[in-house]
Amino acid sequence: MPGKFTWFDLATPALAEQQVFYGSVFGWSFRSPGPADDQYSLIMSNGRTIGGMFRHEPAGGEQDGAIWIALMSVVDTGAAQERVESGGGKVEVAPSAVPGRGRHALFRDPAGALFGVLQSSSGDPGDVEAGLGDIMWVDLFARDVEQMTAFYRTLAPYEVTDQAVVENVSRKLLSAHGMARAGIVPVDEEANRSAWVPYVRVENVEATLEKVVAGGGFAIIPPDERLLDGNVAVFVDPNGGVTGIVKWDYEGEGAGQ
Repeated sequence: MPGKFTWFDLATPALAEQQVFYGSVFGWSFRSPGPADDQYSLIMSNGRTIGGMFRHEPAGGEQDGAIWIALMSVVDTGAAQERVESGGGKVEVAPSAVPGRGRHALFRDPAGALFGVLQSSSGDPGDVEAGLGDIMWVDLFARDVEQMTAFYRTLAPYEVTDQAVVENVSRKLLSAHGMARAGIVPVDEEANRSAWVPYVRVENVEATLEKVVAGGGFAIIPPDERLLDGNVAVFVDPNGGVTGIVKWDYEGEGAGQ
């Protein structure tokens, strides 16, 4: 399903510390994909693998800290690379084969946001309701929403609609295969970077933020009654990774993945 975000990796300079933090906040557990691999861990939620974490030390001059990498399904990673480069983006990791997974690549969009693409060898996961602790949504926080919308539409067959966030502020919803897949949210010029941010489904936003603070993190977008009646927030983990949380009732309208 091209355009569906099917995988999420957290690159971090402090793998063990991140595991403790996210385990305490979301109840995640972690396991190594192989007996000799201590640099990459699979994230487990509700008995399912939902993503991964890997150790990454930023190169000299790069911004320190952890960062989420959201991977989008594509039909052809080579074609995706051509579109990224022609659209003003950059290649971080050229398309390559990953045993048991398919072909993937890592890029930066024209604003510098890191993201990946995945051409799966086993097919994309189906659309199911996210359980508590599962990643259920992803937003791109960007200064130029129109530019980023045009860029990502070259990579997947997105239909675009506007959705009001708060008064005088709207975001772009990117939909494919009959379902909203991601959002592009405007940020002001003072934002320190453009980035993709995954959202985890939680039972209670305030209670989750208490765990975040206890673990050394802090909220950068606290609950606001104007946003989903106060049922959404965004926080920074102890190593700089930015993560969203949302309380979502599937008996209401669907919100995406």
